[in-house]
Amino acid sequence: MKMKIISIALAFTVSALCMPSNANAQAFDQGTNVINLGVGLGGNYAYYGSGYSQSPALSISYEKGIWPNIGPGTISLGGLLAYKGISWTNNFQDWNNNGNPQNYTQKESWTYYIIGVRGAYHLKTKNDKFDPYAGLMLAYYNTSYSYTNTDPNYGHPGYYGYNSVSETYPGYVGMSFFVGARYLFSTNFGVFGELGYGYSNLTIGLSYKW
Repeated sequence: MKMKIISIALAFTVSALCMPSNANAQAFDQGTNVINLGVGLGGNYAYYGSGYSQSPALSISYEKGIWPNIGPGTISLGGLLAYKGISWTNNFQDWNNNGNPQNYTQKESWTYYIIGVRGAYHLKTKNDKFDPYAGLMLAYYNTSYSYTNTDPNYGHPGYYGYNSVSETYPGYVGMSFFVGARYLFSTNFGVFGELGYGYSNLTIGLSYKW
């Protein structure tokens, strides 16, 4: 199955590169502006197991063609904002203060915000609708955490006596790498896909170019 997917992807790439196009036009050049809305899967912030649920990594990014004719391509600069949420829920039963069994809920939540600056190299092709690129992102990662327990007899295991905890972890700066491609269905609208390491391993979405 994996080999079939890879073969289809390679066939699409080769056909896109070889398709005839307007020789004076490029999918991405100096002055080009693009906004992307993406949905990401996997990445550093992914938890699996009983009780866990998570949102995809939702992102919005912007890039502008700055330096043209750098070899066979153009270098862009831009930025990215991304969000991801993860939660863990445990429903359990315990004795209440009256000595009767009662249902309670224990919940933990993690919220991740990413603010990044991105630079990418866009390779010129023979197809003015196809835009392959690769780049780096320097980003600030912020994480907040919350815990609630409806059982008054048990609190957070690390904060004894507290049934509700909320805190923000120290942020940090990290570097990530990505490779991707964009295909335009019209002058302004298209789709894109990116593979990378960081907040997401695979991001797909919609692009608007002007």
